[in-house]
Amino acid sequence: MYDSKARYVRSLFSKVPLEYDLLLGLLSFGQDRKWRAFVVKQASPLPDSVILDVATGTGLLAADFARAIADRGLVVGVDLTLSMLQTARERLKERGLEGRTDWVLARAENLPFKTGCFRSASISLALRNVSDARLTFREMARATSQGGVVISLDFARPPNRAFQLFYYDYLLGLFPIFGRIASQAWGRTLSYLGRSILKSRTGIQIAALMIEEGVQDTKPVPLTQGIVCAVYGKKR
Repeated sequence: MYDSKARYVRSLFSKVPLEYDLLLGLLSFGQDRKWRAFVVKQASPLPDSVILDVATGTGLLAADFARAIADRGLVVGVDLTLSMLQTARERLKERGLEGRTDWVLARAENLPFKTGCFRSASISLALRNVSDARLTFREMARATSQGGVVISLDFARPPNRAFQLFYYDYLLGLFPIFGRIASQAWGRTLSYLGRSILKSRTGIQIAALMIEEGVQDTKPVPLTQGIVCAVYGKKR
């Protein structure tokens, strides 16, 4: 059963899938492509890898993984928002990647997969949106095979105080304005995202959560002046 946060997040993102890819690229100044490339590199997919992408959204990271594997591999994208999954399916079909992808409507905290069936599990720009980050990592680690990579990429609070002044004004001021230009729904969504980023966990905190849930050799890596942080390790 969905809790209040899950219902709220699902309500927000169910109204914005068509513009998501474009706005993410614009609002990240194109850096989102580099962030996803970093995730794929650290996951080190093999041509026949079976890969899990949690909170896949419109399938941007799933598409990058699908390009990195061969036709005998598979990327499974999971999301709790049906309209996001429908958009992901259509867009990857247009790119000729439908044979390498599959989509599952489910929550990050309750993944409907057997233990150890994926080579890697990722969650990208969405850890702040789940109701229980600890349980999410527990499920991701459970579904990953021994020695496989578990990786989180999420927005963070940059350490440089001078940069913070500009960045926080951008998040709380320009972010919602740009959203409202696109639509009323995007205005609400970007207002939520800006506030959630200010409450985001540090890379060290995320790494500690991963360790507690069975992921070893965790490493936090800040990217783009620390506005995002990738944290990854291997399942014990």
